[in-house]
Amino acid sequence: MATLKTIRKRIISVKNTQKITKAMKMVAAAKLRRAQSALVQARPHGKLLGESVQRLVTQADAWDHPLFAMPDEPKKAEILVLTSDRGLCGGFNGNLLRRVDHYTRHEGKAFEEIRLTVMGRKGREYYRAKNIELKEALSSFEEEFNFKDAEALARKFVQAFREGEFEVLYLAFNHFKSAISQEPKIQRILPLDLKPEEGAASGAPVFWEGSPRAILDAMLPRYLATLFYLSVLESRASELGARMSAMENATNNSKEMIHSLTLMYNRARQAAITTELMDIVNGAEALK
Repeated sequence: MATLKTIRKRIISVKNTQKITKAMKMVAAAKLRRAQSALVQARPHGKLLGESVQRLVTQADAWDHPLFAMPDEPKKAEILVLTSDRGLCGGFNGNLLRRVDHYTRHEGKAFEEIRLTVMGRKGREYYRAKNIELKEALSSFEEEFNFKDAEALARKFVQAFREGEFEVLYLAFNHFKSAISQEPKIQRILPLDLKPEEGAASGAPVFWEGSPRAILDAMLPRYLATLFYLSVLESRASELGARMSAMENATNNSKEMIHSLTLMYNRARQAAITTELMDIVNGAEALK
């Protein structure tokens, strides 16, 4: 049985841990409000831009554009995986990395080669531990990522796509649903998939000033950058939501552990007092 001193130390240790998890939950909640606000404001822009590009490419009949050209049997694919730099965020990284592993083992069998590019320290450590070679490890997005960074990232991958380094590019990230729900998602980025579904309404006719093909060439880089930017915002909000939930659960578990340890301490203390009283009574009886 643990001694009173040992139990007392454990209670103090758990209380200190509880303070840390509670503080981390509050910090994550404050950051989540800003990240969620940025994501909610950016989503309508991305949706409207996608609809505009779809209408434009349909009107210009430009489905033969290089960024839309999908080979009949693509052989080389690349997956850009967005992970976090820090842990203590529940299943945020683990669920996404397992989803990528499942994709490469099953759906990815159609490709002869799948290369992985990772953003975030946790992803790099995961693949290093599994001895899986990465094509590239990009610097983390964290809080400094802005639209200019997204444009540079889009230019980098478009250039690699045009040079034939890969034929299909996928983006793996956590889609933000709520503070307690994030969905691992693998989205095809290149070639772009904007063809309307059969039976979908085409909407009101749109008239463009200038050549639709020239406008399309100008809009596509921005649309691609928007896809990268939105995915980073989704991943960032998902990370903060997962961390807030994980720290809340840790705080609640600490409360239960402190309660259990306090009961254990009181029982041990009562047992020690009872033992001392028995020794005193036995000593008094021996003196008679």
